[in-house]
Formats: sequence, C-alpha cells, structure tokens
Amino acid sequence: MAKVPTTGVGGITSPLEPAIPRGRPDRAARASISASAPNGPVAGPSRFAKPKPFLPNAINPERCANILGTLQEISTASADVDGCCQLLECISDEIEAEQAVLILCNPLTRELEFVVHNQDPAVPKRYADYYCDLDPTRLPDYIKGNGPTLAPATVPAVSDLMDVVDYGSLVCTEFYNDFFKSAGIHYDLVAFLSATPLARGALCFHRARQRDPFSAEEVGILQMIAPFVGNHLEKMVSASVLSVLQMAEEKGVIVCDTHGRVLYCNDIARVLCSSLGQQVGTPDPEEDGAFVGFTLSNPDTLADSCSVGVSSREVTLDQGGQGRLITLEPRDGFGPRWTGPLKERFALSDREIEVLVRVMAGGTNRDISQALFIAECTVKKHMQSIAAKVGARTRTSIAHAVRQELGLTL
Repeated sequence: MAKVPTTGVGGITSPLEPAIPRGRPDRAARASISASAPNGPVAGPSRFAKPKPFLPNAINPERCANILGTLQEISTASADVDGCCQLLECISDEIEAEQAVLILCNPLTRELEFVVHNQDPAVPKRYADYYCDLDPTRLPDYIKGNGPTLAPATVPAVSDLMDVVDYGSLVCTEFYNDFFKSAGIHYDLVAFLSATPLARGALCFHRARQRDPFSAEEVGILQMIAPFVGNHLEKMVSASVLSVLQMAEEKGVIVCDTHGRVLYCNDIARVLCSSLGQQVGTPDPEEDGAFVGFTLSNPDTLADSCSVGVSSREVTLDQGGQGRLITLEPRDGFGPRWTGPLKERFALSDREIEVLVRVMAGGTNRDISQALFIAECTVKKHMQSIAAKVGARTRTSIAHAVRQELGLTL
C-alpha cells in the first residue's frame, strides 16, 4: 500500500509525514533496487518521499484512444459492487496490473471492506485481520478519515510505493515478507479517492516481483482515471434517499444495496450500533469472491444485537437500482424530542444535550467526537459539565438519573 498523499480526488486532504525528496528512478534502476534489496534489517526508519508530480506529456498520444474507451466503460458501470468489479478489470487491463483491489470503509461499522479483481479474497481478509496495523503507509487511517489536521493540497492523488518508501527497508519487514510476498505483490500503485466524505477509498494495483515496475506513463494514466472512479463511488449513494433523512431526525437511518452492503448511515445509527463492529468481528468473503466485508442481509438482527427498534422498506436508488432503507429507534424512546425537558430540568446547553443523547445511546467518547466533529478532550469537558448539572459521577449513573427524571424506562 502506498503512502497517503496530502490530497485526493475532490480536494479532501490527508497528512504526509516529513519527506526526504528523491527522484523517481527509471525502470531499469528501479528493477535493480528491487533485485539488490538487502537480506538483513536496515537501521533507522523507512524513508518517505513525495510522489513525482504528474506530467500530461508522459502519456503516449497513441494510448489516448484506449484511455477514452476505458473512461467511457467506467462511466457506464452500474452503481454497485458488480460495477466496481467491472471498473477494476478495465483499469487493470489498461495499466497491465496483475491484481487489483478497491478499499472502502463501511459507514456503519467503520471497518475496511474490499472489492477484489484477480485476487484471492483471503488476501484482503488477512490485511483487515492483522496486517493493516503493520502497514507503514497508514493507508487504513486515510480511508477511515482518522489522523491529525489535514494539510494543504500539494501532492497528486496517485502514488507509486517505490517513490514513497525505501524498499531496502520495506523488504526486511514482516509486512512485506509475510503479507506482500505471500500474496505475490511487489509493485504497488495506489490512487486515493475522496469524491465526497461519503465516498472515500483507495484503488490498489499490484504486480509481482518478476514483472517490470509501473512506468511514469502508467502512473499518469491512473491519475487521469481516478476522478472518474471517485464519481462512480459517489453514484453508489443515492441523493434521493439521503433527502429522506430530514424526515427522520430522531431516528437512525441506514441505506443498503440489495446485497446488504451499507451505502450510508447517519450519526444516530452509528451510535446505536456502536457495539456492532465488535460483535461482527472480521468480515468474511462473499460467495462470489469479489466482495470482502460486512453485509446487513437481515436488518432484524439489529433488534437483538443493538437493542433497538428496527423497521425497513425497499427504495429505488437514483441510478435505478433497488435498495433498502432501515430506520432504528432506541427502545426506551430517548431522543431529541426531550431537548426542552432537559434544558428546563438540568439547564443543559444544546451541545451538552447532543453529547448526552449519544451517551444515552451507548456511544463512547470517540464515537461522540467523530459524530459531532469535535475533539475527544472537548467531549470529556462536556461530560464533566453534564455530570455536575445532573448530579451524577459516572456515565451509568448519569443515564439512570436522566431516565428517572424524565420518566423513561429504566
């Protein structure tokens, strides 16, 4: 996996660690680097560098017609997992990659999910189970939207791992020898996608060690194609379905495709299902072998696993496909309609009520900070103020006191 750049398609940025600039070797020099990698460990940290800026003239004009055909095929791909498989295949053919994987983040569980082409589904499953924590590029943090304040946009959206990390150090790591090598991966080309906050991910293309490295032309081709893939991901979330969210302000809302893949969920749903990731555990491959990740094939299972009321109905997505709209409600009925009584009884501010609602739904400080886009230390300060106003010290006692005061089920 390649180092996360400071920008992605659509302008959403991600931090890049201090880099040691170095030029991009030609194909022969890069192959020589790979062949002469040391067998023993290399002292000191891996070296990182910014990718070389994309040069439009790096692409042979004779290939432009083929690229236009690829872009047209991507634009007509269906807005579902099958369409993702189609675009992975046509891009792999265009840049002569042996394996390809689209990495996304499940909106509900916040776990990684994958669509693969010509790759054993066990490979991304192993990555999600263990090796993502060893990835020196911090790619999962980028996809999940974690990390420090975002930096200004200065770097292209496509990175070649050979331009980003010192391969002499990388080939001596557990990540390379136990994961990359066993999966037949040596060269790694990554496009970072961030068409919208709801459609963030990465396209990864791989070659084995005996193949040539990715050329500057192939890097340029992928950089041209990446924005179109970002648009495809954006189509997978239906604007018409999102418009119903304003009618369900007190409920959790989840939108799934017909296979149960979560396309969208709001903050309330994420908090109500905050324990779901731990219960589901590692995602299992689907039977078709193309998708690896959590699916919500039976929404009724949320009733018992998350202690919520569940209702669902079929909807038509913007691109004409069918989907399912799932609404969730806390079983004790606690929700935003209690804003007035909470202000009157405990003199809580609007922000403190937003925090308290999520505490009552079982959200952790981290869940609340992500849902409200505030720092965890700010959540702690709000919790201290809430505790003082309610007259209780722990989260459990705060919830008990509030439910008792409002006459809710204990």
